[in-house]
Amino acid sequence: MPKRIIEPLRAYSSKHKFKVGDALPNVNLYENSPNNPVSASELYKGKKGVLFAVVGAFTPGCTNTHIPDYLSLYDKFKEEGYMISCVAVNDPFVMAAWAKSTGAEGKIRMLADPCGEFTKTLGMDIDCTKLLGGVRSHKYSLVVEDSIIQSINVDPESTGLQCLLCIQNMRVVDKADVKR
Repeated sequence: MPKRIIEPLRAYSSKHKFKVGDALPNVNLYENSPNNPVSASELYKGKKGVLFAVVGAFTPGCTNTHIPDYLSLYDKFKEEGYMISCVAVNDPFVMAAWAKSTGAEGKIRMLADPCGEFTKTLGMDIDCTKLLGGVRSHKYSLVVEDSIIQSINVDPESTGLQCLLCIQNMRVVDKADVKR
């Protein structure tokens, strides 16, 4: 029977502070409350998943395109054992409200990076002071297995399309085609 996999991509800018094969940094993110820290380095321990970052919760492109696209493939990701997480430089209450308003609760882990520490550690911070009031994150996605980055998709032009590449590159292959 064919198996769905995420085909690895390794497109990223050299200015970023991470590469394929690196472990996720030991930085806390927050889920639903400031009292619920989630260690990024432990998030995917013994698991595989997709972690994608957006400029901000409730921004039009992220709300109307990114979240719905990930939700539309939730069952496929789950079937293959992938956990989906979204990170944004927002507070945990905003991320929780965004999860509720988009129907992502229980499907996509909405993780807040309130001070941008995770984002800055990866070198993915951008100055959005004029438009959004402070530092935010570039849009990107990571395919992660056992906390190790397997694939990186960075949006080089801030179009928002690169953080969807792990979805666009899902393809059906026979097990015989998978070379590891």
